[in-house]
Amino acid sequence: MGDEVKNGNRQFNVEMKKCIFKGCQGELEEISYYERNNWITVEYQCKKCKRKFTVKIET
Repeated sequence: MGDEVKNGNRQFNVEMKKCIFKGCQGELEEISYYERNNWITVEYQCKKCKRKFTVKIET
């Protein structure tokens, strides 16, 4: 899961593969992606424990 996020001339590599909670380490899947007011937000959910993670990048 290595998504390239492009915004104008900038390029970011967002890579989240595994759940960060101790004892889980389940695989993550991307559930949403959106851009708003100089922010790129990518949300992931763990397939195993169902916890959600959000990655925000200021552009």
